[in-house]
Amino acid sequence: MKTIFRTALLVSMMSAFSSQATAQETNQVNTKTIRAMSGAVATASLSAAETALIVVDIQNEYYAGQDFRGRMVIPDGADVLLKNKKLVEYAHQKGMPVYFVRHITKNSPQQNGTPLFAENSVFAQFHKDLQPIAQDTIITKETPSAFVGTDLDARLKKQGIKKVIVAGLMTHMCISSTARDAVPLGYSVIIPEDATATRDLDDGKGGVVDHDTLQRAALAGVADVFAEIMTTDQVMALAVEK
Repeated sequence: MKTIFRTALLVSMMSAFSSQATAQETNQVNTKTIRAMSGAVATASLSAAETALIVVDIQNEYYAGQDFRGRMVIPDGADVLLKNKKLVEYAHQKGMPVYFVRHITKNSPQQNGTPLFAENSVFAQFHKDLQPIAQDTIITKETPSAFVGTDLDARLKKQGIKKVIVAGLMTHMCISSTARDAVPLGYSVIIPEDATATRDLDDGKGGVVDHDTLQRAALAGVADVFAEIMTTDQVMALAVEK
């Protein structure tokens, strides 16, 4: 009996030690972003002359209307639409240039079926409730990044833009890709998290990554190095210099 008791006591002590060691090891894990460790300073103000708003892919492929339903309807799309409308109005009011980016896929005879964002289709059109006006610039892309295969970089540099606010759809794809390409080109990036969203996604293993989880992961990934994450209200509350 004493032997059994001693063995049980030893196992219990070893288990407690292991749990304590694991807890200590966990506490020592560095979760700070690379931006934070590199000394990145939070944005306190914006220069209207050096800041541009880039609205990415607020197009019908992500929405459902009376006469159509896109193939990638975003669960939080309605809220993202409203937040982007607020940002566009804000940028116009502050005198910041606004770039409307759209994804267009050209029809190909070799392609089976209708592509996403098909050229000249209703799905490639900007949402009816958020349309560019005459002073805005439209950028047409064929890849996730708004910089690849377009003149966006040249236009921004010609205007003297140094900071871009990137909003729209989808966070894990075109928002992330645009932000990641912007930084090596010399721009600092702000992403208003509630003005972006994504969708549920097949994980390739028979399961589904829900849109909230994918959104959180996508923002964390891009925030590590490439972007400062704020809310729409936080962006609009920043002091703006001419």
